[in-house]
Amino acid sequence: MLLGTFLVLGPGVLRADLGGASLWSRPGALTPLVRRRPLTRTPAVLAALFLALQIPPLASQAPSERLALSALSDSLAWLTDTAPLRDRQRAIRETARLHPEAGLARLRLGLVSLRLAELGAAPDARDAVKALRGAAEERPEWPFAWYLLGLAEARRARWEREDRLALGNRVGLPTLERAASRHRRALEVDPSFAPAAVALAAVTLELRDTALLTDAVEALRRAVAAPDPSPEVLLGWGRLERAVESSDSARGAFERYLAAGGSRALALLELARSGLAAGDAEAEGAYYEGAAREDSVALAGYRADLAAVAADSELARFDRSRGTARAELLRRFWSDRDRIEMRAPGERLREHYRRLLYARRHFALTVSRRFYGPADAYRSGGMEIDDRGVIYVRHGAPTERLRPFVFGLMPNESWRFDRAEGDLLFHFSSGWDSNGGGDLYDYRLVESVLDLRGAEEAPQDQLILSRQTLSGVYGRMLNWGPYGAGRSRARERGIGQASIAIGTTTDSHELEFAETLSAVADLVAVGTAGSATIGHLVFAIAEPGTRPEQEAGGIRYAARVRAVASDRQDRPFADVDTTIEFRPSAPLRRRQYLIGRVEVPLPPGLWSWRAALQLSDSLGVVLPRDTVRVAGPGPGLTLSDLALGARGASARWEPTPQDTVLLTPFDLFLEGSEVELYYEVAGVIEGAPFRHEIAVFRIKGEPGAPERRPVVTLGFDERAAGRLLRSHRVLQLARLVPGRYLIEVQVHAADGKPVARRREFRVVRPDS
Repeated sequence: MLLGTFLVLGPGVLRADLGGASLWSRPGALTPLVRRRPLTRTPAVLAALFLALQIPPLASQAPSERLALSALSDSLAWLTDTAPLRDRQRAIRETARLHPEAGLARLRLGLVSLRLAELGAAPDARDAVKALRGAAEERPEWPFAWYLLGLAEARRARWEREDRLALGNRVGLPTLERAASRHRRALEVDPSFAPAAVALAAVTLELRDTALLTDAVEALRRAVAAPDPSPEVLLGWGRLERAVESSDSARGAFERYLAAGGSRALALLELARSGLAAGDAEAEGAYYEGAAREDSVALAGYRADLAAVAADSELARFDRSRGTARAELLRRFWSDRDRIEMRAPGERLREHYRRLLYARRHFALTVSRRFYGPADAYRSGGMEIDDRGVIYVRHGAPTERLRPFVFGLMPNESWRFDRAEGDLLFHFSSGWDSNGGGDLYDYRLVESVLDLRGAEEAPQDQLILSRQTLSGVYGRMLNWGPYGAGRSRARERGIGQASIAIGTTTDSHELEFAETLSAVADLVAVGTAGSATIGHLVFAIAEPGTRPEQEAGGIRYAARVRAVASDRQDRPFADVDTTIEFRPSAPLRRRQYLIGRVEVPLPPGLWSWRAALQLSDSLGVVLPRDTVRVAGPGPGLTLSDLALGARGASARWEPTPQDTVLLTPFDLFLEGSEVELYYEVAGVIEGAPFRHEIAVFRIKGEPGAPERRPVVTLGFDERAAGRLLRSHRVLQLARLVPGRYLIEVQVHAADGKPVARRREFRVVRPDS
């Protein structure tokens, strides 16, 4: 056969263009026997290929016909000159007119017309669709006809989507759905027809319509049951199985893909995606091994998964990294998040892929265009998941999710996330109005419930009452007077704006507990351990909800304490995870506390810190973030944190065998009580004189704005007995009425600039 002098092709091998991507049913099966010139210069070759297709039609499509069609498809892919293609199109069209029963002629015409569409000469692919539909209707037992018709429909869908004059949010999707049905029909005719299986998987995943997944999965399962399925078929099958959340089948498919000669880097990524989404810690090895390999397709997948939560600067570092350095970058990226969230290694990575799978399954966009308006508070520009999916991937499942029905409103949702620093509130609205784009299948973020689509026509009392469980601000919006309600509306909108700003630029995996533990903590930087300053994490756990463990000698409370300190870029530096046991003589009662201390060594600098305390798997709390400034060595004096303590409500620390320092986690003290103050001054000269001045100021109005005149002052002089001054003082609170105060300590050297530290506290009545 003339084809044999030019190409050796395996059965069913062809090039299929879907959205610009080339899909080969069997990579490497195309092997030139002789050195070829570009086919645009050898029209005789093209003519020979057409002559080879002058085969009498048979009852079913013979292997030789598929071979010839595959060769023709491959040869057309090399052509870039549209003139000879147009000539051949006219010639084949005339043949088809004279011989209406010639199904192969229509297939040839469809192939040529499809190539013209790819080259932009006939971008609407109308001629290709018409010719291939005729071929499929005439010879429905030919899988090639249905498959090529599917390619033509996909090409036409792309053209429809790019047509700016076509109105609507689902432009091109009905045509793409027809393309998927054509590929399914090809597999019904011949379940082993690999090109249709590959194309069906790609088109179905592109549509992101869960209603289409089941039929596609069944078709691919039949395809992989054929002897020796190609790696591409196995890859498409695995992706579909994962999309329907069949993780075991998906991993089995990707293992077969790897065994069949598929890309190892891509196989490792797909295995990691499926395993991590299912919570398999062992899948981390595949994830990092695949990231170290130089495979452009796999790396594009890694980057796309990372882009859902990473900042532009982090993506830029990923793009610049190579090989093992890239894998190490990813390892640091995810391990830093584990430490910031005070979780076990690998938890954040597994949670990320679980969220991605869930969001793609439940919040997928089934639109082809997104238009925005003034009421759209966030413009992601993404076309894979809606705004609910964006928030879900970044922050996980909400603490509370409302989907109320209010007459006049388009479908909508509101989410609340419990957070230590303050709750996050998100409102999502589908539909459209004069102020915003949208679609019934596209949920958008809005700043306020008053911005939901249809809110102007909805009963205001019902609209606001439907969100009353989310926050007390909704009750105030409804029940306060005109001025109070107006301020509450402004506050509600401010909460929405802040939530969107935080929710769309950060990500989290905060610890969650079924019951909230009543606890407080403070981090005080004073004292040294080697070359580092000691950060004393002092905490107190209150009685509500606590239940001691019974043991032979009495009762026991086991408190798990976790804390992390991070720098200005939120990179974790120091963390601790330990358990402290308390054995009191009786269970905690009202106004009794378990008070403990954990050391966290820190170098000089400003550190952000957070802590989590728990007494059981279900009882715990994550405390709000705070900051601590650690003084560093310098040419002059440096003053430590101010440690305050009260007897009976403090942890004890011994900087030396002769010293005992009280450290309290509370910022309030009883009226008329005594408070112990401790601080250290470094950088002193032995024997030199120093002046200490301590002042207490009343705070009125805004925090941090004390009165000018102190209500208590204390001053004293001393000579340094060494290179470090340790100062103990007792403050009498008898003269202080209940309220907020600021204590300031200044230390003066005889010939240097003074150093100062401040700390706020409160005085309360004993019965408050």
